[in-house]
Amino acid sequence: MINNRHRRAGSPRTHKTGATIFLVVTTLLSGACTTPTPAPASASEPATTETRQRSAKPSGMAYQESAVSIVRIAPPMVGLAGAQRMGSAQATIGIVEFSDYQCPYCRGFHDRVFPKLKKEYVDTGIAQFIHKDLPLKSIHPQALPAALAAGCAGAQQRFWPMHEALYANNGRLAPALYPQLGRELGLDEAKFTACLGDASREQVIMRDVVEARGLGITGTPSFVIGKIQGDALTVVRLSRGAPSYEAFAQEIDKLLKPENAGAIPGTK
Repeated sequence: MINNRHRRAGSPRTHKTGATIFLVVTTLLSGACTTPTPAPASASEPATTETRQRSAKPSGMAYQESAVSIVRIAPPMVGLAGAQRMGSAQATIGIVEFSDYQCPYCRGFHDRVFPKLKKEYVDTGIAQFIHKDLPLKSIHPQALPAALAAGCAGAQQRFWPMHEALYANNGRLAPALYPQLGRELGLDEAKFTACLGDASREQVIMRDVVEARGLGITGTPSFVIGKIQGDALTVVRLSRGAPSYEAFAQEIDKLLKPENAGAIPGTK
């Protein structure tokens, strides 16, 4: 298992070790404005809505009992419209990778874990694999240009071959490399060059970056697994760092069980 990951600007350039696990989506909903936690009810008195209201009753003030509305927070979603997707259009399980072409741990995932994951789950029509860009520009100056090259190859229906070529050349990414790879892949050179110079292409990548931040993702590689409905994926699990093939298989197999269809599994 690959446990290390790159961090964004402002975070120390250190890498944690230890087991990487998938986190249940409700853990993603913290880190916002919070209200004080009410005092717990006594052991002899269940923590009902009424007891919680009484415990919060201000001293010396008139207080009127009222029902408490419970607001249910929807699980996070990932937009898939326009994203590069590999696998059967009928597959209802999605694996989304937020990655950086200059990140060595992203390459490690694609070298060691992705081939088997693709063979067992993507090629068999069970799951889709979806790419999202998260270039860590402050520490990887070629991450954004490489992402642009992949996107421009995608405009000529050659995204995945360019994707593979960029990871294969992860250690020598440079401006002169992208046209070379484009020629090797048979791209229309004039169209490819014009695309690389199109400022609007960067905005497409930045939408992925904003989406990653909304999920609390700041490092690469990071993954979400969930259920696909049209052009959206409902997040069921999130991993910051690349899990092993076995961890991916376990999570996908859980979603394949009829009793877990549409349900959010508990934290491991």
